[in-house]
Amino acid sequence: MGKLAPAERWRRHVMERFVAFERSGELQRLRVEGLSILKRKRLYTGKEWWQTFHRRASSARYQEWNKRCEIVGQRFGLAPWTVTLACLIKGYKPDQSPFPIESMQPRVTLVTGISDTQFIVRLAHEAQKRGLHLVQRFGAVENAHSVTMTEKPPPLPSSMPPQLDAFHIRVETPVGYPPEAAKQLQADAGSLARQILVSLGYRPYRRLRASSLVRMAKDLKVGERLASGGSYDIIEDVYETQDLKLDQQRRKQVKSRRHRLGRRLVDPHIREDDGTPGESGPPSPTG
Repeated sequence: MGKLAPAERWRRHVMERFVAFERSGELQRLRVEGLSILKRKRLYTGKEWWQTFHRRASSARYQEWNKRCEIVGQRFGLAPWTVTLACLIKGYKPDQSPFPIESMQPRVTLVTGISDTQFIVRLAHEAQKRGLHLVQRFGAVENAHSVTMTEKPPPLPSSMPPQLDAFHIRVETPVGYPPEAAKQLQADAGSLARQILVSLGYRPYRRLRASSLVRMAKDLKVGERLASGGSYDIIEDVYETQDLKLDQQRRKQVKSRRHRLGRRLVDPHIREDDGTPGESGPPSPTG
């Protein structure tokens, strides 16, 4: 068997803690107690869980039960929500959850400088739905935002901020947090942030692969308007030998390369869905 990657070793280590919790008897005890408090005979589906968020949050007995889940989670090195979700959600798989499983809790934050109240409410909804924190920052001052979760997301404002100004993501990990787990958390947080962009009506930009053509940008006069016969001047600079038989082919090649590099370097925000140049802002938002 080949050597395991550090991220996989950490994942298996965390899952061992979860299996130990399952086999300890604490899971079944807390599950019976939690269902009794919520007056339920069967476990929640994922959809039911989000729909009943406010009802659970307003129950003092449920909050006390949550504290007991947190205490048990600390014994097994698990985050409190890992214990809670395992007790109450049918088919819960912690390794497929966007939330950290372990008790050493990192913090993923969406930071925005936008002041539009309607946009902030919707952004807070999207962040909280995915287990992320949202702060509004003005200079050195930050204000945390949260909303009461509803099944239907709040409407978007009629005028949306440019995509690059909407928010950025910040990942903070405690001292001693395993670097392989931090790397995976960063990747997962980035994926969730892209999901939020889509939910807000933006089209995320894709990261471009390096192109060997970029070094030819100067010779191809990318971004410049060519004078009459300018393509022939480029052909003389790019190709070492002259060949009239290849003249038409080379002109087409120069035109194609200028077009590709122009899209890449002059307007580099290529949309992920169809590869066409992006716009300065998102399409018309929908609520």
